[in-house]
Amino acid sequence: MTTIGVIGTGDFSAYLIAALRRGGHTGRIILSPHNRIKAEDLSARYGCTVAVDQLSLIEEADWILLAVRPEQLASALPTLALRPGQTLISAVAGIAAAELRVATGGSIRVVRIMPSSYIEAIGDGLIPMFPACPEVEAVLAAAGKVLVLNHEDQLDLAMIGACLAGWTYRFIAELENWFVERGLEPNQARALVAGNIAGAAAYATVLQDVSLNAISDAIATPGTFTKTGLDHLARTNAAVPWVEALEIVHRDLPASRTGQSNIQMRSKETR
Repeated sequence: MTTIGVIGTGDFSAYLIAALRRGGHTGRIILSPHNRIKAEDLSARYGCTVAVDQLSLIEEADWILLAVRPEQLASALPTLALRPGQTLISAVAGIAAAELRVATGGSIRVVRIMPSSYIEAIGDGLIPMFPACPEVEAVLAAAGKVLVLNHEDQLDLAMIGACLAGWTYRFIAELENWFVERGLEPNQARALVAGNIAGAAAYATVLQDVSLNAISDAIATPGTFTKTGLDHLARTNAAVPWVEALEIVHRDLPASRTGQSNIQMRSKETR
């Protein structure tokens, strides 16, 4: 069975490893000792091994999961001497596969992924991946639903899509507070708001051949409370700030910068 070496033991590694183990993946996972406290905690919770050092991790692993923050990449890459034939699975936002391949060795295979934190708890949570790689997809399928993308720029869009989860928690919190202020218990308000949003999202996923506007129109018929509220949201352009937030993040993607590699740019940003 494939041995996965993990460089970076922060939140991303924690929820991906948790999702893999919850989904039944029993393969060996080796953790970088750079942050030994976090590595030992992950090891104790999910049956991983803490490497003696990064060199031994790279020597023993078949695949390397690179799960550092973009600003940490410039310092992480010089120590990442991969051998020909190894696979690098990158969870670093905005850094193209070609750049990683050049920086770590032209003969390695690079796969980029960008799942959201909810995969730790949700069995069918989304795991965007590029390019297609059946071996990696088969392992990640234990952690969630793998969405194989056709082009690399779609992976960057998937990263922006993952931001929606973080924003949605705040949206849910505002709605939850409204119901609590009017008499529901916090757990009841959470179940009501999150449950309806999750249900609508699941329904939208299942009915791929029906437009979302058509689904909404079938529910928000004249005279219904749904129609009354929906009309207000339309009049006030309630979706506009969400679209604007997407545009802001898209504009700030490293891939939109020109003249230097994104890795070089990240290195300068951290000085």
